[in-house]
Amino acid sequence: MLSNAIEQAARIIECGGVIAYATDTVLGLGCDPHCREAVDRVLWLKQRSADKGLILLVEDLDAMEDYTGPLNAVQRLEINSAQSDVPTTWVVAAEESVPTWITGTHDSIALRIPRHATAGALCRAAGAIVSTSANVSSYPVLTDTRGLRDWFGPHLDYVLTGPAGTGVPSEVRELMGMKVYRHGS
Repeated sequence: MLSNAIEQAARIIECGGVIAYATDTVLGLGCDPHCREAVDRVLWLKQRSADKGLILLVEDLDAMEDYTGPLNAVQRLEINSAQSDVPTTWVVAAEESVPTWITGTHDSIALRIPRHATAGALCRAAGAIVSTSANVSSYPVLTDTRGLRDWFGPHLDYVLTGPAGTGVPSEVRELMGMKVYRHGS
């Protein structure tokens, strides 16, 4: 049953739809990062400025390199060693081909490899996905599908149900840097 739901969610993403889904941290809103119209819908739903940029979930290190270029052995080690700790979103210099509707006003991109079965399967089925918390900017993050449907219901093309992970947004930090933009759980 879950594999059918993931396949359906992936098809909707590939067709330019916006979905809600569970991640290793919180419930998220997602879409195809290469579809400007879908990204604009996510930003509109969140009432979020495009200047801030968005996080992408990717399947693995190889998929991450599609957005960053080659990672060296030390960078790969840092990412892999953090995978057993707090869910971490990595801020890395973006390839020139990454659209500005993803990077915002930055020349970097924020990427995370999810440790959540549903989010990971969705990445395997759909490729990279926009991942932003399911809430209106500056409001609390939604923790259940009922609240999600109350806030965003008619504006979502699909809700991939399932429990979220930690309930706290991921840590966001520079890869190979000391800067932590947001502390995680």
